[in-house]
Amino acid sequence: MEIKRFQYLLTRYFENSLGQTEKQELLYGISHFSNEEFVDILSEMDFPTDFDATISEEEVSRKLTTIFENLLLDERLNDVPKIKKEKKSANGLYFWTGIAAAFLVLFGASIYLLTINNQEQVQANYIVQDIEPAQSMAMIVLENGDKITVDSTVTGLVYDKGGLQVYINEEGEVLYKDLNEDEQVQYLTVNTPKGGHTKLKLSDGSVIELNAASSIRYPVNFESEKREVFVEGQAYFKVSPDKDRPFIVHSKKQDIQVLGTSFNLVSTDEYAKTTLIEGSVEIHSGGNKYLLKPGQQSVVAENVNIKYLKPEIMKVWNNEKFVFDNSSFKEILREVENWYDVKMVFYEQDFDNIELSGTVSRGVRLSELLKVLEINTNYTFEIEGRRVLVKRY
Repeated sequence: MEIKRFQYLLTRYFENSLGQTEKQELLYGISHFSNEEFVDILSEMDFPTDFDATISEEEVSRKLTTIFENLLLDERLNDVPKIKKEKKSANGLYFWTGIAAAFLVLFGASIYLLTINNQEQVQANYIVQDIEPAQSMAMIVLENGDKITVDSTVTGLVYDKGGLQVYINEEGEVLYKDLNEDEQVQYLTVNTPKGGHTKLKLSDGSVIELNAASSIRYPVNFESEKREVFVEGQAYFKVSPDKDRPFIVHSKKQDIQVLGTSFNLVSTDEYAKTTLIEGSVEIHSGGNKYLLKPGQQSVVAENVNIKYLKPEIMKVWNNEKFVFDNSSFKEILREVENWYDVKMVFYEQDFDNIELSGTVSRGVRLSELLKVLEINTNYTFEIEGRRVLVKRY
């Protein structure tokens, strides 16, 4: 984008006269100018009398943020992604979190450059495909080998064989009825693919939201003194209280013992991360026990680390948002890959040492989420089919 065109769009913005297409074009320009170029561009522009673009970078950031926040009071933009960088990258570069947050408030989750259904060119030679967020879908594998594929279009009875009935209720939850009173407890496994998620209601009333590329194995009915499930990937739990039957979640790195609570679990080959929302849980790992309190997060890897999360992070923690709290760039991109069923392809093999904090809706299109990451890192992203090309500025 030419600098004069970019300055014109910024001026239009301050005059509160930007059209929707111009907003998209401005967003494109923002992501393709460096910090130094952006300062030079501002210094050559005429701004309102209370704005001096020749002052320090920090003051420019603060004033821009104030101006944007004062101008953008549209209620439609109240629920937009806000994210900030917590640490410098390995090469010492940094991005102005104030400016980034301000532009996110401006464009938020409502802006996208191009969708598959509406291939409208925002700027010559700049065409981007878009990918929808994960949809409700899963595969249920029964002990007899039968497989049931379910998605958001299915409700009611989906399986009835050998005394086992499987339902999808109006809330999209998978339910079961085992009519074989005298037989052994039947176990089943639910798998979600990349780009899919599902919600389950267990026989005790506990609800589990299973995220993309995850699996859970559990009995149709809990009939012993324990309620045991086996999970890999990511899942959000709301466990029904039962003081006589503790709820136990098994994963590769740890076991979690619960009486009644809500928490989020991420289990990978490298680590297990448990975030407690309310109640209490006990982490069992390596022969040791660790009691978590609400607002705490444990990470079990080679060692066990427990910390309190920021109150603003805990307030929005649910399975409808990506929640990052000093999350590594690699960890974030892995979650993006799973949720949108894409493959990240890197021009360079080494990562900058970036950690991000904030929340973004899981309901936004891929381009919208990538734009948030672009503004807050020194990387650009280009969607090509199911691949995302990742390149350092």
